[in-house]
Amino acid sequence: MKPLSSLVLDDASEPLFFSDVHLGEECPLLTEPFLAWLDEALASTHTLFVLGDLFNAWIGDDLLKQDHLYPETVRAAKAVCQKLKAFTESKGAAYFVAGNRDFLMGQDFFKRSGLQPLAEECLLQFAGHRWLLCHGDHLCIDDQAHQDLREKLLSPTWQAEFLAKSLASRADFANSLREKSQAAKAMKAEEIMDVNAQECLRRIHYHACIGLIHGHTHRPGNYPLAEDTMRWVIPDWHASHSDTSTPHYAGGYLRLTRKGPELIQVS
Repeated sequence: MKPLSSLVLDDASEPLFFSDVHLGEECPLLTEPFLAWLDEALASTHTLFVLGDLFNAWIGDDLLKQDHLYPETVRAAKAVCQKLKAFTESKGAAYFVAGNRDFLMGQDFFKRSGLQPLAEECLLQFAGHRWLLCHGDHLCIDDQAHQDLREKLLSPTWQAEFLAKSLASRADFANSLREKSQAAKAMKAEEIMDVNAQECLRRIHYHACIGLIHGHTHRPGNYPLAEDTMRWVIPDWHASHSDTSTPHYAGGYLRLTRKGPELIQVS
């Protein structure tokens, strides 16, 4: 299935966007609240966009053929696939932009879920305006170490070699990479881990868009880039135990209406 680089939606569709859920072993408390929210979301829209990092790590679609490695990821993935497949077969369309954690999501997952893959940058025509959609990490150009690693991991040669390894070897690599990433982030200045505003504006102008919708940065909000040009960042998701030992979660999504985007927090 070839990734789509542009879409045109009916003005009445009011698509819904979410990203950066990071389902998996590092936050098992989030799985059930997110799945409950997903049911509500799918009942309220006909068009859904997942703008990357649905899972905290995705080391290949064959992960779904077993349950001893990353069992929480597998459990969550099977549930998400079931819900999205029912949605896409009955009333709606669902689209996916790869994030920096789930870029190895492939054709088997898309078949199981009904998700349609989108290009790294996708143009959305809606209600008379054109929007630029992406995950967002390719816009963090001030973080050269991340960009160098990103170039390596997105190489078709590297991916083919990686996917040829055993699942256990891939899991070990992913775990090690995540540990190194966390250590490196602690040493980096906050500003270089955000998108570069001038690069965002350059891409928006290049595609003749009214604005940008993305995730990745975990800094939800709307940010002016120039007169009448905005950057909208989708909320990330997380969960923890409260003082009463009852899991507490927080997240959010963006709904695009004919009047413009709306950021909505959920908890």
